[in-house]
Amino acid sequence: MEPISIPIEEVMRFLVVLMRVSGIMLLAPLFSSHSIPFSVRTAFALILSLTMTPLLPLSALPAGLNLGNIAGLVLSEVFIGVFLGFAAACVFAGLQFAGQIISFQLGFSVINVIDPQTQVETSVFSFFQNYIGILFFLLMNGHHWFLMAIDESFRSLPVGGMQISGPFIEHLVRLSAEILVIGVRIAGPILAVTIITDVVIGVLGRAAPQIHLLIVGMPLKLLVGFGCLSFSFYFLPRYLETIYSSLYRTLFSLLHAMI
Repeated sequence: MEPISIPIEEVMRFLVVLMRVSGIMLLAPLFSSHSIPFSVRTAFALILSLTMTPLLPLSALPAGLNLGNIAGLVLSEVFIGVFLGFAAACVFAGLQFAGQIISFQLGFSVINVIDPQTQVETSVFSFFQNYIGILFFLLMNGHHWFLMAIDESFRSLPVGGMQISGPFIEHLVRLSAEILVIGVRIAGPILAVTIITDVVIGVLGRAAPQIHLLIVGMPLKLLVGFGCLSFSFYFLPRYLETIYSSLYRTLFSLLHAMI
């Protein structure tokens, strides 16, 4: 029986794909969730890399690449997946920031729960907004976009050819700014309504000092806030579709900015 021999080019191709996929697993939402055991994520990364290996042409590998000099490519190849995951992480950080604003305005900022995905304490509404965002992300097959972006990187980004340029830094700064923009846009209606409610309660307190504002004010603010929050859920799917569509374009434009 002849021994099974695997060409070194095939091994190098698999390792390059594995490094890019591993970057996705480190930072991308859902893929990097701590609620999924590390062994399961590792097995998924290996199986996914093995499946996607034929998509990387052998001609894309640098000449003379072997196990001895592939270590120099590890950081650049892993960072390709990390930056793609960072783009999506900024969107979900904006959803969590919106939850922080809502929790603070409604008086729930001191009530925290452990988020199974990150294993850190977060407010109730941050937890709620984050999981609503993940639900709609899965409904739009957003988790497939990372695989499509990795596939696109095989054609547009040569192995070891990632460069940190001005347009790339501009993309990262814009992604970081989106955290504030998304958070304020989602929490904006609740923020505005609760501020108006505070002003009205303050005016009532001055006009009728016999009213116990501590007894009347907080329930009234909660009632108005929850009513506005419930009403805003009608418009939330449309806004999420907008920001997820923008994320889809950002993933591929970020790849081209690395060239």
